[in-house]
Amino acid sequence: MKTTAIKVTLWVIIIFLAYFGLYGNITNEIHVRKIMTERKSDNIQRLKDLREIQLEYKRQNGSYTNNPDSLTYFLFNTDIEFINSEKADEDSIPVNMRKWNSIQNKLIRNLINPNKEAKRIYKENGGSWTTLTEQQKIDKGYVTVDHYTAHQLSFTEEYRKTRNNSFEINVTNLYNISDIYNKQKSFSSFKYDFNSFDDEVLKTINLQNTYQNIHKNFTSIFDLDTNTSISTEFLKEIISSNKTGISSLKSSISNNKDQKENAEGMIRSAIHQRTTYTETIGAEMIFKVREKAKKKAEKGKVLKGRKGIIFSIITKQDSTENANKTIISSCKDNIAKYENEIDAREKLIQLAEKNTQGIEDVNAMQKQYIGINEKETNNFDSLANYTINEEIKIVTTLKEGNYTIPTHPHKWKQARLKADFLVEQTIDEEMLSTIKEKYISSGGLFRDLTTEEGYARGLIITTIQPVKDVIFDNIYMKHRMGISLNLDSITYIPHTNIKYDFATKETHPNLMEQAQGEIDKYFFRISASYDDLFLGLDEENEVLRKNGERDNIQVGSLEKTITNGNWGE
Repeated sequence: MKTTAIKVTLWVIIIFLAYFGLYGNITNEIHVRKIMTERKSDNIQRLKDLREIQLEYKRQNGSYTNNPDSLTYFLFNTDIEFINSEKADEDSIPVNMRKWNSIQNKLIRNLINPNKEAKRIYKENGGSWTTLTEQQKIDKGYVTVDHYTAHQLSFTEEYRKTRNNSFEINVTNLYNISDIYNKQKSFSSFKYDFNSFDDEVLKTINLQNTYQNIHKNFTSIFDLDTNTSISTEFLKEIISSNKTGISSLKSSISNNKDQKENAEGMIRSAIHQRTTYTETIGAEMIFKVREKAKKKAEKGKVLKGRKGIIFSIITKQDSTENANKTIISSCKDNIAKYENEIDAREKLIQLAEKNTQGIEDVNAMQKQYIGINEKETNNFDSLANYTINEEIKIVTTLKEGNYTIPTHPHKWKQARLKADFLVEQTIDEEMLSTIKEKYISSGGLFRDLTTEEGYARGLIITTIQPVKDVIFDNIYMKHRMGISLNLDSITYIPHTNIKYDFATKETHPNLMEQAQGEIDKYFFRISASYDDLFLGLDEENEVLRKNGERDNIQVGSLEKTITNGNWGE
């Protein structure tokens, strides 16, 4: 009985342990799978967030970034400007305001002129007027006053956007521009960097004509003749033709290298044939045949028979080797010549580009000088000194008027309120329509508001938003799911201190590909390994992973211009 009781007890214990052991394994597996699913879901949402930032980065900068720190800096330090001009676009004003006011005054002359009525009331109440000071004009938005140095007006932001900024402007001393100008004063200074090239190369690349065109352009800027102007089209053609020439020379070099390689192969083949033939008939026989042939030749005779055949064979081998050595030597000379010409053309391209920009910069300086002083200067050094040091005050009128203000603003306000009330009693929509009809029938036209007028009337509104608010707007956030949006850790894999891997690529078609419709292509990929995604989990996650969770999770691609994720999006 005791034995039976012990057995039953043992079986109960075994079943109990097996059940709870199996239950524990299943429960643990479910728990691990749940965490893995949550982590995957968190990473999918974060990769979607990063995708939106990367796309906006490209919209603002023209390309993607492979630097997560650059992306974070962009997110926290970039603002986007939005201009709302809808109201200004809908509004219009008479082209001829004098005609409009004249018609209006005639029609309401016998009624009430609101401005005159307001002034009458104001004067009766003891009011008077005073002329605005410049600061008051600024405060009231009638004018703006800005102070610049001349170089800021010569090289504005808009102008800088059009420049070839490979050649920077040193506004502290204009050294780069001065150097360009001074070197074109004489041909010897201009061609200093080309002294290592012979005259034939300089003639081939058209250096003399290039110099003459550059010198002519600089001269036209300072000749005090308003009928002359700069033209850099010739220089642009020089740049284009030399680039084409370089391409052709590179092709010639490639052909000569091929010929040289082929000739070297022929020589190796001739040497191999000679070696094989020598081994067959013996070096001594070859030597004797050569000597015999030499003696025969001295007597004006030729070898015959078997020795004549041998001599004929080795002579052909020698001839093949010598001919191909000549080809190799010629190819080497050609390659050196072409490479030398390429070097000269590349220097000329750089020089033409630099001088093209220098001409445009000096012309911009001269235009700015004329705009302020209403005359030209014929001296570069004076113009450079002016551009670097001159302080310029610009007053811009925003609203035309007499620029007077009431000495008692409160009384003026009350007078206008009373005058407006009187006008409201006498002028209605019908009267306004009549004024408009009279104006149109007399040939009057309406025009759209200028930007300046739109801003002055408060119809154009500029708003600036942080880029993060533009990306993660209400619409986006409404459809966003999963992990909360934490921009401080946006480039990190959730639940880890590991950053995502960022990679980018660009392809730019050549001229032929562009002609065939090819365009610039930009690629990005943001990815993480599943080992990093599931970092810190029990090793069971390795077993529990699905096939798609073996390699990487990513958004974008470096092979295709796609932006979707590889999780089946």
